[in-house]
This record gives sequence, structure tokens and C-alpha cells, in this order.
Amino acid sequence: MTEQESCSRPGRPKDAAKREDIVAAATALFLEKGFALTSMEAVARRAGVSKLTIYSHFTDKNELFRAIMQDRCERHAMPDSFVAMADQQPEEALLTIAHRALSIVFREDSLRMQRILYAEAARHPKIIEIFYQSGPGRIKIAFADLLRAFDRQGKLSVADPEQATEQFFSLLKGERLLRTLMFVLPPPDEKEIDARASAGVDVFLSAYRPQHTTTSKTK
Repeated sequence: MTEQESCSRPGRPKDAAKREDIVAAATALFLEKGFALTSMEAVARRAGVSKLTIYSHFTDKNELFRAIMQDRCERHAMPDSFVAMADQQPEEALLTIAHRALSIVFREDSLRMQRILYAEAARHPKIIEIFYQSGPGRIKIAFADLLRAFDRQGKLSVADPEQATEQFFSLLKGERLLRTLMFVLPPPDEKEIDARASAGVDVFLSAYRPQHTTTSKTK
């Protein structure tokens, strides 16, 4: 099912339906043409609405782009919070997050989006800020909160959750993402994603598992 089809389900309130159709149309156009060459007029035509309708939902193209990034995270099961996973063992929770993150990052449309962002970063720095805040930055804040919960429970020992979060996602992406973005390698398949997620989690846990040591007291 395409994003456009998934946005065309029945039973939605009229305004919500139009908003979703606008976001779906804008996503498709941004992936096809990039940010600079996508006009609000083109989005309106693709969505089958008027420009006035678009501006009733979004103040400008930047806000529309923010909505796209938030929508993509929600569709790909990356929530605003991972704290509900604190009841699980760290390995189970981290493997789930690692697999989701890698599956999103290496999707063909995600790779296309990243290439577009790199190409347009110098001319449109605001969209890079929006991309980071709405996507990677939001996920990293949620992940750091999960690490704090594991630390409080004694399941992990994490003195600096923000630094550990950066290390975790860097372990997952490694050099493979750069080489894929540069067309040196194809995106990893499901088996490779599983292996990369497991390897990254193993290395991370080896660094952050609590060290239980016994000390003898002398009287």
C-alpha cells in the first residue's frame, strides 16, 4: 500500500482527511523534485485541494515539511517516547529499536530524502533543522529517556545518556549508511539489518551493562 493509498481510508473527519492528503502529496513531490522545486501550487494540484486549503493547515512550506517528518516517524513506529519499553530487558528493547531504526534509515524513500537534504542543506538550512528536530532529534531524546529509566532500575549503567544515545545510533549506521547514500553499496536486506542490529546492541551492552563486583570488608 502506498502512502497516498494509506491516507485514503474512510471514516476520517473532513479536515483531517484533507490534511493527510496534503501531507501525502507533499511527501511524494519532495521525494520527486526536492524541497526547492516543490511549490505549494504543485502540492495543491497533487492533493486535489486549493492553495487556500493548504494554508489553512500549514503556515508555509517549512511547516508542511515538518508535518511530513512527523508523519513518517509515526508511520514507521518510532514514537515520541520509549519509556513504556523500560519494563523489558535492555537487550529486548534495544533490539526492537535498532531494527526499527535501521529499517527506516535504509528504506529507499528515506535514502532519497537524505540525499535531497544533503543537496539542499546550504541553500535551505531551516529544513535541516526541521528534519533533525522532527526526526532524529526527537527519537534520540526518547531513547535517552529510556536509558535513564534503565539506569534508575539498575539494568544499565549510563552516566551520560545523551552521549550513549549518540554512540548507539552511530554503531547502527556505521560507514554502511554513507556508502549506501553514495551508491557504493545497495541498501542492506532484512538479514543484514538483523545482523547489524544484533551486533550494534551487543557492543553497546558490553559498554553499559552494570559491573557487579563483590568487595570483601575487613574488620
